[in-house]
Amino acid sequence: MAQAILALSDRVTADSPRHTPPVPTLVLHFPGGSIGLQSLLSVGADATNQIVLDDRYVSRFHCRLIPQGGRWVLKDLSSTNGTYLDGARVAEAEIEAGARIRVGSKELRVERAGPRLEASLPGLVACDPALGPVLELLRRAAPSSLPVILLGESGTGKEVAARAVHELSDRRAGPFVPLNCGAISRELAESELFGHERGSFTGAITSAPGAFATADGGTLFLDEIGDLPTPLQVKLLRALEAGEVKPVGAPKPRRIDVRVVCATHHDLRLRVRDGAFREDLLYRLRGVTVELPPLRARPHDILPLAEHFLPADRSFAPDARAALLSHRWPGNVRELRHVVQLAALLSESPIIRAHALRFDDPAPAPWAPRVCEQPGDSAVVLRGRTLDELEELAIRSALVRHGGNRRAISEELGIARSSLLRKLDALRLRG
Repeated sequence: MAQAILALSDRVTADSPRHTPPVPTLVLHFPGGSIGLQSLLSVGADATNQIVLDDRYVSRFHCRLIPQGGRWVLKDLSSTNGTYLDGARVAEAEIEAGARIRVGSKELRVERAGPRLEASLPGLVACDPALGPVLELLRRAAPSSLPVILLGESGTGKEVAARAVHELSDRRAGPFVPLNCGAISRELAESELFGHERGSFTGAITSAPGAFATADGGTLFLDEIGDLPTPLQVKLLRALEAGEVKPVGAPKPRRIDVRVVCATHHDLRLRVRDGAFREDLLYRLRGVTVELPPLRARPHDILPLAEHFLPADRSFAPDARAALLSHRWPGNVRELRHVVQLAALLSESPIIRAHALRFDDPAPAPWAPRVCEQPGDSAVVLRGRTLDELEELAIRSALVRHGGNRRAISEELGIARSSLLRKLDALRLRG
């Protein structure tokens, strides 16, 4: 029997009145994913429910879970076959961790959520164990005065990590100033970093403090540090070594107290060998080096992040969750946010299906079958996979292609519907 697990966490919504007890946030773990809920949750066979159950014994709108006065209440919606709590039919009852709810032939289980990795760093949504060592290193580095270099592909969340380091440091009361070194012109780069005096160059009609002075007493985040022009690298090194900057046109330097956190998607050692980055600056910047893994290397974060970006009144259908899990995400978290927000905008239904997801990368996902234009072409995709892996890839592909229509999937794959249901259960893809 397929099960959906309802887990309870103790997060209080920001707008909760002080006199109202905190309402636990429900996290619904469907087969193949989970969804965080902070408001009313409806269950039934109709597609507009947050939990849609494909069961002939389930009414269109069967029951609801309602946050009420610091507790969760289960309410039957005059269903034909009733709603059962711990074996007893109920019209309305309070639920607690450990409760079992039966709706038709389906069982829901309520549990208290365990600790999540996201609690270790502010602002980060992180559940995948692959991020554990990364978060621990950032947490340890944050209170120190050492500079930090964040490595990783574009879109992996380097600025979010940099903000977390700032928030966990003793500089949290000071400013956090981000500057993208790859987005400033070479002519204005020195002014952007160190500031300028009025009249120091054409167009300088007023004085400007620059990023260093703006970040005084706080943290300066230099994104894409590998793209900083070579002449500026010398002046940046001097500023870091001396603890002072000289604005363009200023008669003398100014003292500054700034911690620098840098980020790049480049291999800085390779850029040093190519003469594009100064080796002495690299040694000065890399007090602590942290590499953020790409999203495809942390698959357990895909659905929690997708639900984090999704409006509270929307949810994903099983075929959409399968599509999200199967995509390679070359643009990482930035691409995921764009795909989810666009789907929420374009979807007319509160239940987002796979066809509403517009992926930027037109290339097929690694699990998707492709047309072989040359003999043996498919071996590039299939080589090295076990029979079980090939079966899972075929099921995931068909699930997305047919929008979750099980009859069409079973017909395409040539297996009985009962066998398909068992396989979907085993893969946690049955919604």
